[in-house]
Amino acid sequence: MDLDRFASGTPPFITLDACNGKRAEAVLTALESHSNGDTEEWTLLVQKDGALEQRLKKQGIEAPDQRQSIPWDDAVLLFTACTELTSDGQPMAIADGVLREKIGRFPWGDGSLISYMHEFIRPNTLRTQPKSNEGYDTIVKLLEILSQRCGPSQVGHEKYQNGSAGMNIKGFLNNEQVKELRLALSGRSWNVTAEEAIDGGMRDVSRNLIAILRAAERRDVGVFLRSHY
Repeated sequence: MDLDRFASGTPPFITLDACNGKRAEAVLTALESHSNGDTEEWTLLVQKDGALEQRLKKQGIEAPDQRQSIPWDDAVLLFTACTELTSDGQPMAIADGVLREKIGRFPWGDGSLISYMHEFIRPNTLRTQPKSNEGYDTIVKLLEILSQRCGPSQVGHEKYQNGSAGMNIKGFLNNEQVKELRLALSGRSWNVTAEEAIDGGMRDVSRNLIAILRAAERRDVGVFLRSHY
């Protein structure tokens, strides 16, 4: 079991938060365009998305279609603009307290169950229809999107790791990708490497991840992957 980072201190807490994934895709694109000197895309996005405009105005932003009028860094803006809210304006919960704790700090590596799954998953070569690795490939692709879409592996995206108040957004899935990942994980296309660090770890990780994806699917929302102290 790799507990080096745990031995040196408390790892960040990992959360999967409900988000409007389609909006997050558009916001991320607009913020990147703005960083490259194109201010028009952000303006057009807000003008087309009335709900986004009203949300930002409720947060005290007088001219939300002007990026320079919003004092937040890109990480906080992405999260604030795209987090799904309940009817009374509170962040939508897609995990109860027990599941939240299970996901929060996995006892390996960087404390993320997504990192653990990505490390120890492999194609199931013993399945009855070994013609395609489509299900396995889907899992790996979506895990990478969820954990790296806003990560430092993407050039210029380090800012989403260093937001104010410790905001650290790794990535996100839209509602369609949530369903796609849940179905792939529930299938027989994948197995576990012989080198798995924790006996039964993948069983627990997959069960907990499927549970939260199913909860997000019921609510028809996407998910943010974020870490914080």
